[in-house]
Amino acid sequence: MRTALINDNMYPHRRTVGGTWCHRLVRGLGEHAFHLVTISDVAPAAPAYEPPANVISLTSIEIAGPSNAPRRGRPALAHRRPATHAAVLLCRSMLEDTPHSNAMFRSALRRLAVGGTHGTHPLGGVPLAAVLLDAWNAAHAPHPPAPGATPPRPALPAPSAADAADAAFLLEQAVRPLATPMPLTELNHAADAGLSALVALGAKWRTGTPYVLTEHQPYLSAPLLDGTAGRPGVRAVLLRFLRALARLAYAEASRIAAPTDRMRRWAIAHGARPDAVTVVPYGVDPHSCPVAPGEPAEPSLAWLGPERDLVSMLCAFEAVRDTRSDTRLIVAGPATPVDPRIGPAVAFLGPVGHRRSAFTKGRVVVVAATEPTMPYALIEAMMCGRPTICVGDADVAELAGDGALVVPPDDPDTLADACLYLLESEQRRRDLGTAGHAVARTRYALRTQLDRFRDLYELASHDTSAPTERLVPVAASPAHR
Repeated sequence: MRTALINDNMYPHRRTVGGTWCHRLVRGLGEHAFHLVTISDVAPAAPAYEPPANVISLTSIEIAGPSNAPRRGRPALAHRRPATHAAVLLCRSMLEDTPHSNAMFRSALRRLAVGGTHGTHPLGGVPLAAVLLDAWNAAHAPHPPAPGATPPRPALPAPSAADAADAAFLLEQAVRPLATPMPLTELNHAADAGLSALVALGAKWRTGTPYVLTEHQPYLSAPLLDGTAGRPGVRAVLLRFLRALARLAYAEASRIAAPTDRMRRWAIAHGARPDAVTVVPYGVDPHSCPVAPGEPAEPSLAWLGPERDLVSMLCAFEAVRDTRSDTRLIVAGPATPVDPRIGPAVAFLGPVGHRRSAFTKGRVVVVAATEPTMPYALIEAMMCGRPTICVGDADVAELAGDGALVVPPDDPDTLADACLYLLESEQRRRDLGTAGHAVARTRYALRTQLDRFRDLYELASHDTSAPTERLVPVAASPAHR
């Protein structure tokens, strides 16, 4: 089956957790011919992953840079007039949340998708800041809740021309993937409900190609929001765009593959059909993470996590040393931060080629899963049979089950207690390591993930349903004509 995998994780150009997920999926489904479509805000570099043999093409979509739109004459007028009308629909609808506004939002994006298939950016040449400011003023004005509206959300901050210009700049770039010409495929797979979903939506509306949707984290963490720090109004507007887009992406997807039950609940809460959502957990090849034999002779902790969480680990390690002065801490990763708690009992491994080599250094493995990404390190540690402590939230606890101890972030005392609990009992370490191995092999074997995607691809590829378009007419105000 010819399948397009669409992602904004920069796969295969940048090595990321999301890129690893994409790579394992493509390599594992060798019977499929994949077109890779990657969205980025920079020019792509050399591939960080060697594309598997079943990759037959690669399309890179750059959303940064000046807008591409005709500037003069009849081509400019022919593009600008319908695009401006669609922009009015888009901005009005995304700031509301009713069945009617959802229909308006879909109509707006579909008009832009169908009208910009020759390399022209959908909203290029449109006075988008003025259009958005008008819609923002209207949404900010006091009025009673519309019939059918969901429970009220926080009101939008008061609009300003500067905020509207900043939000319009980001919105114009975000919508660019909608008009991306796609290779002829039997199925598309969007790796998130944001910009990747825009590519899949455009292809579905133009050619009828169905798509599978996977979303690893809510739109609250979307990269589009990275440029909104200190601008609450801009952030609020873009959040409403992302919310409307997620609802539309869920509604149009043939099948939705949620990696966790939390994301399944999230999708259904945002309008996904319950029968369309399937939990497909993350996958790790057990052969790459065999059970680590024995344990180090000396009491030791192996740490893996982002540098910002290492401070909490160092505080906890001080408390551990107060009780077990012979304990050592081995830190995996390139960073060697300047911190007064670092002494001869703390060793830095530097970059490790495979995390298993770091797991074997400690009697107990401590993993930080505080980033909103896939916790492969936690799964791999459990699969290796190492007793594991994970710094994370309730979602991580749900993922780990009985296979690891989970402690809250920024709580060195609780982390120290968990470390001592395991360091002081070989039987506890053995029991937790065995339980972790069983959980990882049962829930997160790569073969299970791949088989479920095979089934979803087969089901989705035969879904030729395409909801009938209902254009919602609206006239642009005279200032925007």
